[in-house]
Amino acid sequence: MAGVTGREVSMAFAKFAANSWGVAASVTKGVYFSSDGGLKLQPNIIEDDAFGQTFIKQSDVGNIQAPTLSLPSVARFDDHTYILQALAIGSPAAVTISTSAAGQTTSWLHQFDLSANIDGLGATFAMDKQRYVEELTSAKIHGFDLEDGEGGLMRKTYKVIGSKSTNISSVNINSTVGGANVPLLSNRMLKRHGTWRMNLNSAGALAASDAVPVESVKFSFVRPQDAPFVYGQDYVAEPADNGFPDFNIEVQFPRMTTTSASSLYAGIRDATAFKADWTFLGAFINSTDQYKELYQFPYIQVTDFAAVTVGANQIKPKATFAARLAPTSPTGMAFVNPFRLTRIMTNSVVAF
Repeated sequence: MAGVTGREVSMAFAKFAANSWGVAASVTKGVYFSSDGGLKLQPNIIEDDAFGQTFIKQSDVGNIQAPTLSLPSVARFDDHTYILQALAIGSPAAVTISTSAAGQTTSWLHQFDLSANIDGLGATFAMDKQRYVEELTSAKIHGFDLEDGEGGLMRKTYKVIGSKSTNISSVNINSTVGGANVPLLSNRMLKRHGTWRMNLNSAGALAASDAVPVESVKFSFVRPQDAPFVYGQDYVAEPADNGFPDFNIEVQFPRMTTTSASSLYAGIRDATAFKADWTFLGAFINSTDQYKELYQFPYIQVTDFAAVTVGANQIKPKATFAARLAPTSPTGMAFVNPFRLTRIMTNSVVAF
């Protein structure tokens, strides 16, 4: 008798209602993750080591450990994961038309600015494993990574902390997951779609001349969360921001040049302020707009720099930047928060 393989598993999610931690939403959005991040029910087993017993006797189930997951996926220009990004960032603007022309597909602009916290925001995930549906009733998406994958592919990994999983949900069953809207597998973001630009924070607006050849980039964003247990339930109360968010960018340069060496060495010595953007442009949606994912950083500083020498190999400097709150908005970026995400896509649904 054949078992169940990953080829048969499907997963979907939905944003839960405001401040509804612990209450499952009916999932509606199909999502492509390449792993469940090790999701499982993990209760604390309470044992008693009191005198008067030869061996440990019966135990009880105590608090359920909060699932802490990293959910990896292929980066795509037009799927439902923009909702997960919005839940992590916290302040999506209203969706607006980017370009609309008679007889052509309309392109929509989604802009996400950082909020001070993500209280009340989260999602329900459900995974159909054929023999049962595993539901993560509530989850906070408290960050994500974007980095180079294999063969020129870009990958995103979402950082999740949840309440508890169950396989006896009355809200999400096989037909619920099966009825979710599933995006196309295509429209992948590739390394060849990307451009990295940077110059001094005090310099003019970023232009084509500011494009820097880089071998790889990794952007990591995380909001530290607490996970308190409270009386009256066995799973954690809604996690809340519990520290300053981290915004780190790792850039690997392919060659030792004046830009990738002397400027960055001076940058870490002098705490120099730079600004940067990272743009991915895909296929044309209409005659004007391409699919787009744009990250803008108005104020970044070098926190680590290395130009390692190994034998006679090419010296490839590597720099780590921290994105900071800018004292004023630089030329070409009308905001001061550590980063802004802008997406152009055919999806016009409000993130939340």
